Amino acid sequence: MGHASTWSQSATEPGASLRRECRAMARQRALLAAASSLIPLPGIDLATDLAVMTRLIRRINTEFGLDELQIDRLSGQRRTLIYGLLAGTGGTLAARLTTPALLGRILRTAGIRLTAMEASRLVPIAGQLLAAGIGYWSVSSVALRHIADCEHLINQLEGRNDKP
Repeated sequence: MGHASTWSQSATEPGASLRRECRAMARQRALLAAASSLIPLPGIDLATDLAVMTRLIRRINTEFGLDELQIDRLSGQRRTLIYGLLAGTGGTLAARLTTPALLGRILRTAGIRLTAMEASRLVPIAGQLLAAGIGYWSVSSVALRHIADCEHLINQLEGRNDKP
């Protein structure tokens, strides 16, 4: 259901447990994306990556208490504040409000990756391993950036300065 309340539980580092959970989830999903790159059918890996990234970002939003249903349940003032912060952050947080924009961002991230992966497939075994590594990196980097964006938003919402 989301662990946004975790942010207030630790005085030393708010949200550390939630961050660890989300990062572990991101690594697990990135491994799934890497494994799909080993299937020697063109396009399977990209389709899997898109599905994995979209679901992962939605799940991270839920964990941070930032999915649309959770936001809609907040008081009007707090909801307005969150939507204002979302609009100012850009990236995957702002894009999460519109799936086509989110998919566009993911496709841009995946564009270079796709080219490199398809070229690497020309080299047997080593190429597939390289494609798997690129798959892991792309899903992981999008997810980790999204987690950092969520943390930043929560810190702003609760009036804390982000750590450098």
